[in-house]
Amino acid sequence: MGRAPGRLTPAPTTVAGSRALLVGDVIDDIIVVPSGPIRADTDTVSRITRQPGGSAANSAAWLGWLGAAVDFVGRVGAGDAERHARELAVTGVAAHLHEDPERPTGTIVILVEGQQRTMLTDRGANAGLHPDQVTDALLQAAGILHLTGYSLVDALSARALRELLERAHAAGSAVTLDPSSVGFIADHGVEAFRAAIAGVDVLRPNLDEGRLLAGLGGDAPPALVAEALLDLAPAVVLTCGAAGVTVAERRADGTARVVPLEVERVPTVDPTGAGDSFTAGFLAARLAGADLAHAAREGQRVAAIAVSRIGGRPPAEPR
Repeated sequence: MGRAPGRLTPAPTTVAGSRALLVGDVIDDIIVVPSGPIRADTDTVSRITRQPGGSAANSAAWLGWLGAAVDFVGRVGAGDAERHARELAVTGVAAHLHEDPERPTGTIVILVEGQQRTMLTDRGANAGLHPDQVTDALLQAAGILHLTGYSLVDALSARALRELLERAHAAGSAVTLDPSSVGFIADHGVEAFRAAIAGVDVLRPNLDEGRLLAGLGGDAPPALVAEALLDLAPAVVLTCGAAGVTVAERRADGTARVVPLEVERVPTVDPTGAGDSFTAGFLAARLAGADLAHAAREGQRVAAIAVSRIGGRPPAEPR
């Protein structure tokens, strides 16, 4: 994770398709970093920044920053498509945004306290995302389709998601999914969520999400969690914060291969972009032909860059 940013070196193998297609949430983030403990009923001096965000849009931006060819499909409030498309275009992302005539652009207030974040979320126009926005032309150009669980919770029905997965596979695209949120998974229902996402090619949860989806307790070790999740997908990339990443995949003979990857600890300014930037590094490496473990290490490298700065998007300076 400590290496300098830069373009990825392709691994010896190859992946069909040349572009990454990300479908999901785009958000206006309001990030609050208090100077100390929050004092009730009075003022707490804080650093407050406003930035474009959204898990899928953030990952798309990091992917573009890494030099990958990226399409992003999302939904914003009336009058906001040009602004968000412009923000994404800065990193080379081709944005395909639809405006919602009734709902505003989604907004999240993110309260950052050390390594912890509290998020107050208004999904807004993201709830109106429709699979028809993902055209056959976009799928045909994509080597990888990446989705987030946020969209499943309030926009895509299980049937709509299943149809989208079938269309992607028919077009030759691999499908990855980030479950996104323990709270939203619980709200949706764990079993319903599991049933809806079955069939994705790579599942990329964090440890808390993985434990919930696997039906395991809060002290279940990462290796056990990752292997249990192979019931949902043939490959699992489980991020575990300071404990690193655990990669699991199902071999042709039905046995599981589980590989733990340690992480180099780096100073954290804001953890907001950690998961989304990890996803970007992982997807960029997979498009370049990397195996799961190599791609996960690229994810760790990019996440180290992300947590060193405020906000969920990549820096403006060149790679």
